[in-house]
Amino acid sequence: MTNQVERLAQGLMFPEGPAIGPDGALYVTEIAGQRISKVDEDGTVSTFSHTGGGPNGAAFNPGGELVVANNGGRWPTDVPSTSQAPEPEFAQGRIQTISSEGVVVSELSEIDGVPLNSPNDLCFDSHGGYYFTDPEWSGLVGGDRDGGPVCYVNAEGEASRVASNIGFPNGLGVRADGKVLVVCESLTGMLLSYRIEEPGILSPTAKPNGMIGRRSVPDGFCFDASGQIIVAGHGSSNLFVLDGNDGRPVQIIELPDKGPTNCCFGGKDFRTLFVTSSDHGYVYAIDWPVEGMPLLHS
Repeated sequence: MTNQVERLAQGLMFPEGPAIGPDGALYVTEIAGQRISKVDEDGTVSTFSHTGGGPNGAAFNPGGELVVANNGGRWPTDVPSTSQAPEPEFAQGRIQTISSEGVVVSELSEIDGVPLNSPNDLCFDSHGGYYFTDPEWSGLVGGDRDGGPVCYVNAEGEASRVASNIGFPNGLGVRADGKVLVVCESLTGMLLSYRIEEPGILSPTAKPNGMIGRRSVPDGFCFDASGQIIVAGHGSSNLFVLDGNDGRPVQIIELPDKGPTNCCFGGKDFRTLFVTSSDHGYVYAIDWPVEGMPLLHS
């Protein structure tokens, strides 16, 4: 399979969290820019919202608001895209909800009285709730497997921690059938799958659902309509395409530059794969042979 790769946008400060809005436009987080940006079809970049902290993963909720996993202001300082950024804040992380006008309307900063760590990514289910990863940033540096939970917020806004002991939980997504949550475990290079017993209730243990190796960090990912998982291999220039059922490797796509962080589908026919690439601050657009998986809450 040959994939045509086009550089759509540039000049972004550690881009992450690509998401397609209700207007069909692409929105990306700029972690070191501390903002959400809108990327037009011609690659023009404009500011949608100033979030502060470090906006990381993002997804639109059923009401058209953008929900953002804000890591509190954590980003690498040794890559070109952050050379003009301020010093990281290393403040407490939170989940932010942003209106269609770009205004932060609510924040979640603790669950059961315990502060959040550094929320990284999130995804919605078909019930109007969402899962998010909340890794200990120190775990990425020190290799500590403890304390990396996955959390769930239901449609009524009630939050709980639903899985733990994940070695820096990162990107995540609910499979099309709604029965499985897949989570990237960045410290091991593995993808883990949890059976969803009911909304916010996961199987006690996870099963391996693929591995991209130790040279690349499994960061964000998305599904296509055939069930394949397209994983951004941070630390490399690769996208890894895995079979969604058993994690079998299908294909490796090499991008022009290092640092892919996340990906999502969009475009007029939903067959354009948008990839955020952090090191040099690019967004790539890739023609894909099949459509992306429809979002569960749409």
